[in-house]
Amino acid sequence: MVTSAKHRSLLDQMLGKEYLPIEDYAPIFSNRTTALVGKTGSIDWGCFPNVDSDPVFFSLLDKRKGGFFRVMPMGKGFEASQKYIGKTNILETSFYKDGRRELSITDFLPTVSEPNIYFSEIHRIVKSYSNAAVSIDFFPFEIEARTPAADKKYGYVVSDGERHEFLSTDVKLAHKDGGFSGVLEMRKGDVKVMVAAFGVSKPFAIDGFQTMSRLRQTKDYWNKWIGGMQYDGHGKGSVARSALTLKGLFFSPTGFMVAAPTTSLPERIGGARNWDYRYTWIRDTAYVIDTMLLLGFRNEASRFLYSVIDRIEREGKVDTIYSVSKRRMGTEIQESLEGYMHSAPVRLGNAAASQFQLDQYAALIDAVRIFMDNGGIVNMHMWTIIRDLVEKIVKLWHMPDNSIWEIRAQQRDYVYSKALTWKALLDAAQIAQNLGIERIFRERIRGEAAAVRTDIERRGVSATGDYYVQYYGGKGVDGALLRLPLIGYVSAKSAKFTNTLREIEKRLMREDFLFRRYDEDDGMGEDNAFLLLSFWYIEDLILMGDYKRAEQGLKRITDYTNKVGILPEEIEFGSHRYLGNYPQALSHLSLVSALLKYNKYVFRKRDM
Repeated sequence: MVTSAKHRSLLDQMLGKEYLPIEDYAPIFSNRTTALVGKTGSIDWGCFPNVDSDPVFFSLLDKRKGGFFRVMPMGKGFEASQKYIGKTNILETSFYKDGRRELSITDFLPTVSEPNIYFSEIHRIVKSYSNAAVSIDFFPFEIEARTPAADKKYGYVVSDGERHEFLSTDVKLAHKDGGFSGVLEMRKGDVKVMVAAFGVSKPFAIDGFQTMSRLRQTKDYWNKWIGGMQYDGHGKGSVARSALTLKGLFFSPTGFMVAAPTTSLPERIGGARNWDYRYTWIRDTAYVIDTMLLLGFRNEASRFLYSVIDRIEREGKVDTIYSVSKRRMGTEIQESLEGYMHSAPVRLGNAAASQFQLDQYAALIDAVRIFMDNGGIVNMHMWTIIRDLVEKIVKLWHMPDNSIWEIRAQQRDYVYSKALTWKALLDAAQIAQNLGIERIFRERIRGEAAAVRTDIERRGVSATGDYYVQYYGGKGVDGALLRLPLIGYVSAKSAKFTNTLREIEKRLMREDFLFRRYDEDDGMGEDNAFLLLSFWYIEDLILMGDYKRAEQGLKRITDYTNKVGILPEEIEFGSHRYLGNYPQALSHLSLVSALLKYNKYVFRKRDM
């Protein structure tokens, strides 16, 4: 292994940069929140007690102001690697020198099966494999707000005025910049435990946190849960890691799922496409229900669906996004932080909450139909709510909206939104038919669905009528149209769709299997490759019978996953570095969906 000054180690190179690449972080999860651990041994993102709480560690968004908790070996020439311990969300970061492991850190957020029991704690188990000097830096909260307090026996507390973060340790650290820093001398075979606990203002001995017991409980939790996965086909390892990631994005007290546990990781470096994704998007409901049911996780699917329906009923309306923790949805604000790699603004809250997205109604109805088709119980109470949604769709489908991409410019009649409406009306009719009720209502809404389809075919195609366009009267195409065969609107082999596919390939596919979302300027600057579209494209290829190219696509996109198997929202064209909020639920949901379809149409048939 080269460690000369001319060829510095990976770890030295990372430390020399202002910001780590997003792909050099691995998430650890509990049933309420997420933290990101970098290959430098630094926890640079973490919100406590909940995933949508104000962040405690956020140097990911501002290296100068933001909090972090770093443990790493001192000296030059170290290489770093990360892996999950078995099929869990417990992370091991190892540091190597001259090919020999020198130090490891096991990081986890304690998790147990009871949803109301939670631990706002990060447990770090440091083990040395040779004599090592270990640097420890504990700097929670924003630098200007930190108020430190030390306890000679049990550890260190840092406050930002209202909140407290306690580091339980017997390592002697010195006060610095409102936090604490020091060096731990370790001998071969030494093990040192440290716990960072949110909301603890009085120091307590490390034994009280029962780290080894919590480690066993957390291992048992993840092993038991993933043991219920019902999949044994191609890419099983990728499916399992995606499933574990998706489970980590669920917020147990409510059953909701965040789109991602971070905010403002940019879709373009230096750009303004920086959004807060720590919410549940109604439009994602069908993806979540379908994937979790197909993998055998009925409890997550049913709880998610009924929780969403319950929230809608209590609030008397359908919003685009919801707080997972019932935290009040405030207005979108911009923080005075420099942003990841100087990509400002940093946003808390999301203005999409006030947008009109027609496809969100369709997603709910689609989710109920999928749930019912897979043996889920749809009672008359739920049907009453769905029926009300259908009546809203009948009134609203003629109206322009902001589209699946939440475009903040002029509302338009987006073809994808109309097509999802068509599907929702037919799905609702099918649900009623399965329940054996409302024959006249079924006939009426099927007629309404036919009217929607007629409208799309008349106004949602190019001037020549050869392909579908992004919106009525437009000339551009939309990556969302890749989903038309997947919802059954058209055959993947139909002439109009194959023409649409060719237009999307020509205008939006900047690299093989990597797509922009649309080609019209929305005033927000250039975009990068949105991974959801890559997987929709691969599914289309499978339905078209082009299995060889579909296989190429699966290999190409899965090769972009980082060493721990986690996907972001976007990939940068050219460099292929990660962009957007991370880890991204839609990317993992669509990866699983593509692998399930590949397994059904290709992999299984080869074994027959």
